[in-house]
Amino acid sequence: MTSNTAQVSGGHGQPEDRTVETFDPTAMHAVGARPPLRQYLQDLWASRYFILYDARVRLAVSQDHTLLGKAWIVLNPLLLGFTFYLIFGLLLRTGRGIDNFVAFIVLGLTMFLYSSRSVVSVSRSMTSAKAIVRGFMFPRAALTLSIVVRDAMTQLYALAAILVFLLIVPPLEPISWTWLLLIPVFVLQSIFNWGLGMLLAPAVHRIPDVSNILSFFMRLWMYSSGIFYDPSRFVDDERILALFHFNPLYQVLYISRDLVLRAQVPSWSSWAVLVTASLGILIIGFLVFWRNEESYADER
Repeated sequence: MTSNTAQVSGGHGQPEDRTVETFDPTAMHAVGARPPLRQYLQDLWASRYFILYDARVRLAVSQDHTLLGKAWIVLNPLLLGFTFYLIFGLLLRTGRGIDNFVAFIVLGLTMFLYSSRSVVSVSRSMTSAKAIVRGFMFPRAALTLSIVVRDAMTQLYALAAILVFLLIVPPLEPISWTWLLLIPVFVLQSIFNWGLGMLLAPAVHRIPDVSNILSFFMRLWMYSSGIFYDPSRFVDDERILALFHFNPLYQVLYISRDLVLRAQVPSWSSWAVLVTASLGILIIGFLVFWRNEESYADER
């Protein structure tokens, strides 16, 4: 709508100024139209209150259908860790030479499941919220970020419980100042989750079968990230060890275990891999997601 001032004749022949509203069709935008990148970032920042509110609501109702409620946030990694300990620790004995193998598995599993859960949820966000995506004009990245924030809140509960678990279940792990460095690891991992989820979201939206392939890929990634074993104890080939080294989720597990179980700061090369992967995948994933913004509202 535009406003124009025109003079019209009044009741006594006197000119009278009136504001006349005229319709400007060029001001209309299709639902889901992709704005310029700068405007998109501004709109995303303006959606921060919605993002936080939506994340809290998602967290509040996530386990309401169960009897134990949010206790499952902690019980899931503990029970899975105990299951894998029986198989890999007692039966296959992959923990030979690793002190406190139970903590080794539980901590690694907790960290990996955070990425697995968050990446899959973000990648499916455009298909799981079709009604909202097609009905309202807003930056679609706000939905993906809301999911990441919810999963981050969930992970904080799980990490706190795991640290308490390590303090009360023998062999006890002493508290160290290096535990504080879990904070940057957690932040970098959250950034990586968001970026990778946004990178995959357009493909999952166009081809739903990708979602099933992704679930299989995440399981494969889990077994190749050293959750149940230390690869340096089984592999001598430097090329294979390099594949582990440049695996961002392997570095998340490796750094976390060094900080919590060994009370030592990992090498700068490990931090460099994690920082580079997290920031790089965030930039690429965000740009890919933004470039496909218009496709999410398509009727199919």
